[in-house]
Formats: sequence, C-alpha cells, structure tokens
Amino acid sequence: MNRILVIEDEEIILKALTKLLVRNHFEVTTAKTVEEAIEAQPQSFDLILADLRLPGVEGTEIIPVADPIPVVIMTSHASVRSAVSAMRSGAIDYIAKPFDHDELLLIIERSLQRNRMRAQNQSLRQDLKRLVPSENIIRCEGMTQLINSLSTLNDSERFVALHGEFGTGKELLARVAHTNGDRADAPFVVADLPSIDSARMQVTLLGGERPQPDEDFMPGGLLHSAHNGTLIIRHPSALPDTVQIALAEALDNRETNGTTGVRAINVRTVLISDTTLAEQLDIGALQSDLATLFMDNEFAVPALRDMPNDISLMAENYLQHFCRYHHRQLLSFSENAQAALKAYRWPGNAEELKNVIERAVLLARDNQITPKDLGLSSLSETETQHDLSLDEYFRYFVTRHQANHSETELASRLGISRKALWERRQKMQLLRDQHTN
Repeated sequence: MNRILVIEDEEIILKALTKLLVRNHFEVTTAKTVEEAIEAQPQSFDLILADLRLPGVEGTEIIPVADPIPVVIMTSHASVRSAVSAMRSGAIDYIAKPFDHDELLLIIERSLQRNRMRAQNQSLRQDLKRLVPSENIIRCEGMTQLINSLSTLNDSERFVALHGEFGTGKELLARVAHTNGDRADAPFVVADLPSIDSARMQVTLLGGERPQPDEDFMPGGLLHSAHNGTLIIRHPSALPDTVQIALAEALDNRETNGTTGVRAINVRTVLISDTTLAEQLDIGALQSDLATLFMDNEFAVPALRDMPNDISLMAENYLQHFCRYHHRQLLSFSENAQAALKAYRWPGNAEELKNVIERAVLLARDNQITPKDLGLSSLSETETQHDLSLDEYFRYFVTRHQANHSETELASRLGISRKALWERRQKMQLLRDQHTN
C-alpha cells in the first residue's frame, strides 16, 4: 500500500482528501504546515500532496526536505505562473483547486509510476556498476585520451565507429562515454542484431509493421527507442545489405517510418567492429552509404598488450571488485603473480583479464593470489620457461627482478648489454617503475 503525506491547512479539504485517498487504498498521514510535515519524516512516504499556500512557509518548501520523494502541489490560485514556479521548485506535478477527484487520482498514479521508474533506473544503474566495473577503463592511462575524445563530441557528431580486438572493452568504453557526455540521462540502447533472424532485423531496428501478433514490438524500432540518447550496433557488417542501406537512409534523414507514420530521431549511433571501416569496405561486407557517415569519427581501441602500464592497475581494480562481489576478504597478488600478469600477452584482452581474476578470487586458498591461481603457472619460478616466447620471458624476468636488481645486473643476467636492455624496454613500453632502483 502506497503511503501519502497530505499537507493542507483547510480542515474541510483535508478530510475530503483523506476520505478519497483511503477509499482508493492509500495509507494517509496529514499535516497542516510544512513544519508538521517535517516532523512526520517526509522521506518515509511514497508521495507528498502539498497545498501551495500554507501558514508559515509555502508548500514548495517541503520539496528539498523530502527529496527524492515526489511532491504534487495543489493551489486555488490557478495560473500558468504559479504552475511554472512549482515545477521549477522541483514539484513532479501540479493541480489547481477545485479539482476533479478522478483527475487528482490520475495525477497521483502518474506521479507514483514516474517515481517507480526513476527508482528502477537508479537500481539498474547501480546494478550495472556492480556487474560491469567501468573503473578499469576510466582509470587507464591508455584509454584516457580516447574517453575524453568520445565524451566531448558535439551533439552534431552523431556517428561514431569503434574498432579493436575482441575483449578490448569497446561497448564498455561507449557506455562510459555516454555516461560522461551530454546524453547521460537519455537512453543507452544496444542492438545485438546478428543474433536476430535476418527477416526481422530491419523491423527490429527501424520499426514498421508488427512481425508477429504476440511478439514484443517497438513501433519505431530500436533506433527510435534510443531517441536523444545512444544506440550501439554490434558487427554492422553482419547486417544484410538492404538493412545497411535502410539504416544509412534513416540516420542521414534523422527519421524512421513507424506504424503511426514518420518519427523524428536524434540518436548518436556507435558502430562496434573488430576491424576498420576501410577493411570492411574492401571485402564488401559494409555498404559505402553506411560507412561514409562514420568515417570522420572512427577510433581504434588499443589491445591490452599495448597498454602494459595499465595491466597492474586493471588487475588490482578487478581484484577488489570480485573480492567484494564474492564476499571474500581483500586478497593481494604475490610478486610472481604480478610478474606473470605483466608477462602474459592477453589475447582475450580486458575480457580475458577479468575472467582470469574472478577465477583466481574463487580458487585462492591463501591471502595471496599465485600464478597457479591465475592459471598462469607456467610463469612460476619453480617451473621451466620453455613454453614462453622470448618477449614473454623478457617481460616476466624484468618485471619479476627489477625491484631488487640494477639495470646492469638485469642486463648481465639476461646476457645482453645495458643499451640493449634499454632499447628493448622502450620497444615493449616496459618502463622501469619509479620506486625501483
């Protein structure tokens, strides 16, 4: 049962409102001033119905105190000015006295529904943060410039293409940019079209006639559901040519054709692919009409092996995240594990790193995570290094021993000159940590 706090100083109106709301299955608490309402703990209610003109301060004064509880303002001074003033103060809605009972109930239900949707959205966002720790991308030096470029795009720059290897976090990067940009409060929609039957792709994406009577359906398609926000399209080259051409036309004209007619759209569309637009064009997988729209804002998402200085930071962030998620005490990496993480080439990129860290958190029996827990036991000092490439062995050896050896000692043990050691460090972006000798 929804709880409503009614703030009204006229006794006759207060009794009538209470009777109406109780009859419609609301739990009602009353107050005659804002001061009395504050004593009733306004944040414990589902909705507040407040008269504008009250003894002492106006009813709108309850809004900041009650936040985020929705407040509907009532007034006998019906005017556009007072309505605008109430809404600017943060009221969720407004009704003028004398009001029709059915109209009031409709406003209350609408306000409660909007509040439920807002609470659900907040819950989903929190759940998303819990499941998808975006801190790993936000804090990476290798991603900072790319995030800034995406987050500061002008509203007119509606077409963006991201390409990179599997697991580099392209979709997560797009989500972070959306959250940090001027469309943060608008929809973020992901179109995983290759998983949909080809006969239904165009209707699903652009709208049209309902495919099946009992099928979930959005008249304007996914493109319209992302209006004012961001639409992610995975693997656009997998779409049939006819769908690509129709998509290009809809994006270029900023409109879709739904069952109720033409619908205007304002959507930032992000294409996510493993290869560049040029490569997809060369093999005939992508239509030029579609590719041309995205050429000006195409970004390469780097592989994890190209960001060696970020591996330790990302691993530590994932470790803390999964320790909290699986209710384990905070673990740490052994020196061998840290060296193994840096030496490994990560063909699955950030996605593989995330899975490896979660597995280690579940398997670890001690307070420290070892290479064996990571599934990288071939890098352990106690085992042979025959399965490693020269680059992997060099990276492992240097990161494992640089804290306790000088550059001369490292070079000597590797059987190379100090200059060769320096050149190899530069080539592999394996810079010496500031705190080491």
